[in-house]
Amino acid sequence: MGFQDRDYYRDSGFQTGSYRQEHSALFYIIVINVVVWLLDSVFVNGQISQWCCLRAIDFPHPTHWYRFLTHGFCHDLHSVWHLLGNMLGLFFLGQAVEALYGKREFLFFYLTAIILGGIYWSGSGYLTAVMHASELSEAQLFQILGTPCVGASGGVTAVVILFAINFPRQMLLIWGIIPMPAFAVGILIVVLDLMGTQNASSNIAHSVHLAGAAFAVLYYLLRFRFCSIFGHGRPRLKPYNPPRRREYDDDDYDYEDDSYGYASASPSEADLRRDEEFRNLEAEVEVLLKKISEQGMQSLTPQEHARLREASQIYRTRR
Repeated sequence: MGFQDRDYYRDSGFQTGSYRQEHSALFYIIVINVVVWLLDSVFVNGQISQWCCLRAIDFPHPTHWYRFLTHGFCHDLHSVWHLLGNMLGLFFLGQAVEALYGKREFLFFYLTAIILGGIYWSGSGYLTAVMHASELSEAQLFQILGTPCVGASGGVTAVVILFAINFPRQMLLIWGIIPMPAFAVGILIVVLDLMGTQNASSNIAHSVHLAGAAFAVLYYLLRFRFCSIFGHGRPRLKPYNPPRRREYDDDDYDYEDDSYGYASASPSEADLRRDEEFRNLEAEVEVLLKKISEQGMQSLTPQEHARLREASQIYRTRR
């Protein structure tokens, strides 16, 4: 058992318990989707969906481009499962993603995924109609250009894929029954959507899902951060440094997040050095713990006792 498995060590990766709902963009996203669906289905008889849904014919009309975003906040009025499926997936997996990237970064990521999915779906449909207009009947053209698209699936798929990339070994329950690692769930989603694009009779916008998935992969690989445009915030002293030090250099400073969630695109040299020091500390403590297990606590020298206490304090501060 490694140092990270001891009682005083907790992995800083996937922890839903560290998620603070009072600063949650996810909470407001879900509330807006639910309220819009209730208003649309109960009070205005689908009028909101008519205003906000996206069609392929909207692509060449800039006055309709707001629908690239608004379609992601409307859902099928005839099936509550469309709304519940998206919101439950977003709730269970979005918490860890928002905790990892921060509130504002998560919000930008989610909204951008919806917009890009809408642009891709609408644009590809419009170009298909234009390129094959002479081969299609009037009914087929109307179906391609006039079929409405609603739903948060593009943003939800992007969040699920980003979760799978960051926490690939986290076990998930498919339909609450079948256990599967997150990376396998991500692969399964992409494969099913690729297969779905071959089914012309499907009423699911699989291309929106694929656009969201592609965006999540590129976002991760390119290490792009929307909140970088807001700067790093104000400097603060890293708590990892031992308190007995009185002089500090530039490497001892990090930046506190003024933007409700700035995640740096790549670790600095100072961060990498600290990580290496901490890994060495882990290895050293593991040797001491093994010695205690085999020979008892009395086998430790005073220096080793002090080292264990120091390591425990360092990790509590780091955590």
